[in-house]
Amino acid sequence: MNGVPEMAHDRCPALTVISCETVFDGEAAALNRLFGRGMSLLHLRKPQASEKELHTLLSQIDERFHERIVLHDRFSLLDTFRLKGVHLNRRNPVPPAREGLSVSRSCHSLEELKTVGEYDYVFLSPVFDSISKAGYRHAFSPEALQAARAAGRINRKVIALGGISPATLPLAAACGFGGVAVLGALWGDFPKDKDMQALTGRFDRLRFRTAGGLLFITHRTERYDYLQSVAMALEGGCRRIQLRMKDASPAEVEKTAVRAMQLCEPFGAELYINDHVEVCRNIRARGVHLGKTDMPPGEARRMLGGDFIIGGTANTFEDIRRLNGAGADYIGLGPFRFTTTKKNLSPVIGLSGYRQIMRQCREAGIRLPVFAIGGIEPDDIPGILDAGLSGIALSSAILRAQNPVEETERMVGLINSREPKTVYFFNSHII
Repeated sequence: MNGVPEMAHDRCPALTVISCETVFDGEAAALNRLFGRGMSLLHLRKPQASEKELHTLLSQIDERFHERIVLHDRFSLLDTFRLKGVHLNRRNPVPPAREGLSVSRSCHSLEELKTVGEYDYVFLSPVFDSISKAGYRHAFSPEALQAARAAGRINRKVIALGGISPATLPLAAACGFGGVAVLGALWGDFPKDKDMQALTGRFDRLRFRTAGGLLFITHRTERYDYLQSVAMALEGGCRRIQLRMKDASPAEVEKTAVRAMQLCEPFGAELYINDHVEVCRNIRARGVHLGKTDMPPGEARRMLGGDFIIGGTANTFEDIRRLNGAGADYIGLGPFRFTTTKKNLSPVIGLSGYRQIMRQCREAGIRLPVFAIGGIEPDDIPGILDAGLSGIALSSAILRAQNPVEETERMVGLINSREPKTVYFFNSHII
């Protein structure tokens, strides 16, 4: 079997979306919207839909997104549409004799996971109490899941399904799943209320959480150039990359950013451009990060519109209050300690400063994602996350390691294994 790009690296897509069971008006527009916001894999599961209904739906989905769609039924549609793959079930237990398709299946017992090697990936369900199916209870105890992980049954080719929500995502990560699949927590009442803003807000929050709490910031060293550092961070499991090229011309940044986007796409990773709003808009990166002396977030929002994420640098609570009011989507708060990778360093904050600032954020009702940045070492991470921050931004700590790929994997595991102390939300233009 030929796997999806992530499978070439033995990794599942971090976030898989499962369609609603029935076809409804406005579904294609919603799916196009989610694909445009970064949905990397859609499982089209509509057991009662006719071939004609599915044909109409697929015809309304932008053709460039077809390679991200997996069919659960009506495999004959593969003769018409170039899709990613098929998902086997009792209705369709045998894959079509066709090269280049990903093939997956569902498992409902830990014993069935023995067959995972035969497929590109598998679903295990129900891991938690179902959101979309009333009374559909979890089938596995936490102890059984941990034992399966220790035995190697649960690994990067196993996707958790059933009851996946922002609240259960840390638990799924702690059990070693390679990814999660969502249904009820994403779609909610959308088939009835058609609230696109609410739908995209739910998607963004889920995707933000499944991308993990590590933000890698590029930094050219004597050993590695920008693109080499991006490739190693991706290989190590980081799914959020910030391209930072201080003193480079906009043309140089854009040229490198295009290559970086190409590296990110097979991993379903997000690329953010530091400073250069025009470059972000031109290549349609996931977002832009603005320093304190860069373009104001409000002006960037007018240029980019609502489909891009805008981050801002802060050194104090007042900076965060200002950025929150200006519509920033996340904060880079630092420096934690002295760092040589940044000129014009702001006053060092330290752990006690983080605790105080995050307490002020809670008291003010500001619940944006906040990433710690600046001179952070592995031993600092538990204390920083316990202080209430939602993620860690790293550069030198990874690139100076003997093996940056392995160091990234270690950092991802360390960060994602700790359950966040706070639930974070994007600004209202996305929610």
